[in-house]
Amino acid sequence: MSIKTMQAFLFADATIAKLKAIGSIISPALFILVTVLIGGQLEREAVAKETYVATISGQIEAKTIDRELVLTRFFEKYNSPLLPFVKTFVEVADRYKIDFRLLPAISCIESSCGKRLIPGSYNPFGWGIYGDNVIRFASYDEAIEKVGEGLNKGYFSKGLNTPEKIAPVYTPPSHVHWLGKVKYFMNEMDTIQEGLGS
Repeated sequence: MSIKTMQAFLFADATIAKLKAIGSIISPALFILVTVLIGGQLEREAVAKETYVATISGQIEAKTIDRELVLTRFFEKYNSPLLPFVKTFVEVADRYKIDFRLLPAISCIESSCGKRLIPGSYNPFGWGIYGDNVIRFASYDEAIEKVGEGLNKGYFSKGLNTPEKIAPVYTPPSHVHWLGKVKYFMNEMDTIQEGLGS
C-alpha cells in the first residue's frame, strides 16, 4: 500500500469520526427543530379553532371569538331550551370540524330552536324524521353529538361541507327554503358576533 493510499484511508477514517461527532450533535438539534415545528403546527391548529378571519377593506383581520357567548346570545334571543347546551355545540363542532353555527341553525329551522319537536325525542334537528320514522335520542347532548358525527360521516366526508351542498340531501323536497333559513340563522349569529366585537 502506498503512502498516498494510506493517507486516504486515514483521512476517510478521520472524516467518518467527524461526521459521527457532528451527527451526535445534529441529531438532537434536528429532533428539537422537528418538535418545535410540529408543536407550532399544533398550536396554530388550536388557535384556528378560536379565530375568525374576515376580509375588511381588502385586509385580512383575525379576531378571537367566544363561540359559546355567541350561541348563548343567539339561543337567549329565541328563548330556546338548547341554551344550556352551547358548550356541547362548540365541542362537537370542533370534534367533527363543522362550522359551530351550522347545528344551531339547523335546530332553528327544523324545530324552532328546539321548542317544537316530537315529545321525548330530544331531536331538534329533524334528523331521520320522515313519514312515521322518528329517531329519538336520550338527551340533547346525545342528539348534538350523534347529528354532528352523522354530518361529518354522511356529508362532510363526501364533500358536502356547506349549507348549499348539504341542503339537497338533508331535505330534498324543500331544500331551497331550508337553505335560505339555515343561512338566515347563521347570519344572525354573525351579527351577534359583530355586536360583541364593538
